[in-house]
Amino acid sequence: MKRMLIAAVLSLAAILVLVPRPALADSPLRTPTQIEVVHVSDTSADIWWLRDGSAKEDVVEQRVNGVWREYARNLFGSIHLANLTAGATYTFRIYSVAYPGSGFTDSARTAPITVTTLSGPDTVPPAKPPKPSFLTTTTTFTNVFVSQTTDNVEVTTYYLQQLIGGTWTTIKTIVRGDTMAPTVTGLTANTTYQFAVVAADARGNLSPRSDPGVVTTLANTPNPTCKVQTISYNPGFQVTVTIINTTTATMNGWTLQATAPTTTVLGQSFGGTLARNGTAITITPLVWSATIGQGGQLFVGFSGSATPFVTPSNYTLNGLPCTTV
Repeated sequence: MKRMLIAAVLSLAAILVLVPRPALADSPLRTPTQIEVVHVSDTSADIWWLRDGSAKEDVVEQRVNGVWREYARNLFGSIHLANLTAGATYTFRIYSVAYPGSGFTDSARTAPITVTTLSGPDTVPPAKPPKPSFLTTTTTFTNVFVSQTTDNVEVTTYYLQQLIGGTWTTIKTIVRGDTMAPTVTGLTANTTYQFAVVAADARGNLSPRSDPGVVTTLANTPNPTCKVQTISYNPGFQVTVTIINTTTATMNGWTLQATAPTTTVLGQSFGGTLARNGTAITITPLVWSATIGQGGQLFVGFSGSATPFVTPSNYTLNGLPCTTV
């Protein structure tokens, strides 16, 4: 009986060894989602989607006469459709392609995506842009922040204009990829300027001009000025000092000082070399930060912590007090 039981166990073991186990199946990639059809004109459009980051590429297919055909591949979350016919409807779908041997298979196709072009050239101008604002202003320059506006297709260009001699004159042209806060230089100290924005679409339709933004440059002073901003996160803090050369000459060298309890622990600094002697904190320039041109500015600062929590104070630049913002 015992021998028979052993033989039965051995036979079962042999069966378990000999019967092949099914291979682990590859997993399909996630089907593209969050599909958007945007910037639709009479001859073009864009499709955006969220893709699986493990995919090799995305493929767009087009349905033509009831048959799905490959339209484009080597895509990564977007496609620009060009040379379309006005007033026509197109149908597309998208799927993602897996890398060979990656453990994934191609994704399922998306549901059909319909794109209907405008019946004719776009004649609708963009909406009136918001009034421009100003980020930084010194005696000789200002950073003008241009806020975006909307269009029935797409805003492609912003024209930053300045009121010069009673005439609105374009001084900066902003296109996709450019900064939305261009710097306007060559300004005069203690002078008021007006700026406005006009938006354009690909067809050249122009928006109404924005309301003007008004800014006054800083006045010249006998000595440079400084502004101190402290961000506190007890027991830590971060100090940023803006040094502005409001004089009429180039600055060559500067010394920034402050005081703090001896229990204050100083961390990393930027824009200068940080030193301390008891309660006195001193920052002196690096080689590259020693010279500040007329109307120029420099950001200097440091981090630290304090227990009990008391942030540094009594900031001076070249012995003259700074302002706190």
